[in-house]
Amino acid sequence: MRRIGSILALAALAVLGAAPAAGAAEGDPTGRPWEVAATVYVPGQEAFEATGALGFLNTGDGSIQQMPFDYLPYGIAYAPDARTLYTVGFSVGRGGPGVFAAHDASTGELLWATIPGEAGEAASWYMSVALTPDGALAMTTGRGEARIDLATQAVERFSACAESIASGVAITPDGRTAWFVCAAPGTPSGAELRAFDVATLELVGSMQIPSADVAAIAITPDGATAVLAGSARWPSQQVVRVELATGELTALDQHTDGTISISPDGTRAYVGTASELPAAEPNPSVIALPDAVAPHAEPGAGALHAIDVAAMTIPVSSAFANYDANPVVTPDGARIHAVTYEQVEGTPISGISTRDAGSLAGLAETPLDGIGVHVAVTPDQAPVARLTASEPHSPVTFDASASSVEFGTIAEYAWDFGDGTTTVTSTPVVQHEYASAGQYTATVRLTSSGGTSTEDVFTGQQLLRNGDPSAIATVVVTVPRTLPATGFDGAWIAAVAAALLFIGAIALVATQRRRARR
Repeated sequence: MRRIGSILALAALAVLGAAPAAGAAEGDPTGRPWEVAATVYVPGQEAFEATGALGFLNTGDGSIQQMPFDYLPYGIAYAPDARTLYTVGFSVGRGGPGVFAAHDASTGELLWATIPGEAGEAASWYMSVALTPDGALAMTTGRGEARIDLATQAVERFSACAESIASGVAITPDGRTAWFVCAAPGTPSGAELRAFDVATLELVGSMQIPSADVAAIAITPDGATAVLAGSARWPSQQVVRVELATGELTALDQHTDGTISISPDGTRAYVGTASELPAAEPNPSVIALPDAVAPHAEPGAGALHAIDVAAMTIPVSSAFANYDANPVVTPDGARIHAVTYEQVEGTPISGISTRDAGSLAGLAETPLDGIGVHVAVTPDQAPVARLTASEPHSPVTFDASASSVEFGTIAEYAWDFGDGTTTVTSTPVVQHEYASAGQYTATVRLTSSGGTSTEDVFTGQQLLRNGDPSAIATVVVTVPRTLPATGFDGAWIAAVAAALLFIGAIALVATQRRRARR
């Protein structure tokens, strides 16, 4: 009987120890900052002695590292998982063949490269690149287009533009269609937009862009609209919006040179220019080149422009020292990174400028050793959700503090408790009280500070946000019928413990009395 009493007393203490501690520790998973990669041209002492480099800007502490290479990288794009960086360019020297290269995104180390052309072959160099959203294929432009299988490194050459030159390429968010800008600068016919099936390389559509020397292209995340602008090689006097389903064109008179990028929500496009013209009202029916065409400005004079894609107006511009700005937007849509260039006492000075995406105000200037060409920002990655729940009582404590994120932080926890109740928090631990007993499947969906959850955001050349189902976690909880479904505040535990202690005490007293009688 003494043994029974001791066991009951220990059981009472165990029940008391099982009560959850108030204010469970909350995690704050934090990942690393995004990086901005830049292709860099490093001039040599003599003609055709230039070398290339990749620059990596840490957006957290502002530090930058450069790695030299024996080819001249030009266009640049990150793989969806941000592990690999792809560049296109050409070999050093006169008539050098085109190069498509893969680099380790964390170290810059060259992983592999293809040289599909021969030295001296005119149609062998590449200028721009677009990856499919799944990261399986790359499409290039320049003199002679190519599709590269990124798993096998196989290259298939083809001609996207017949007699003209493919100056830009963008892939639709579903990964099925590649739109090439076939530039014909200075001709009355303007440019042509041609669509190719990515899988078969068959021509599936085309449309004329009359009297517009556009050369660069980006596509809104919904895949409905393309925005075209000038490029470094062929400056344009206009920005043109194209509805891809109907072919409807809307033009904005604005001199541009360099690439174009679109915000993650698709509402703004960003372009650079080296000489400004006043913005004109959109003209949805006719695209007419202005009578007075501004000449391409000297290096050092320029601006960045934010374009309202729906209205085709310019709500904000900012002075910007550049020749070809080539702006890119960060995955959260908050900042712009663009290439700067100016001559200071005959010496070229170049770097990466960081701007606020709303006002285009300058935030930081980071110099490069050489002349910056293009930039790309690491795609934000979906958080990896982990979820546990206290059982079997109500309220239930749900804990997602074991979740992780690669870039930035976890900004939002969206909860669905399985009983029709939902809530959103900025912290990983939450309690929920179920009104009745039963089995419930609770879910948490995480969103990173870069805006990434389960859905991709893609704007033509690479992913901005690599969404993944890993951002969701579920757990099944059971609220038993034999225990109260409410009031899980420790009161019932104290009552049970007190009863067990009382029974244990009685058992001990009874044992002592029996011994006394003996």
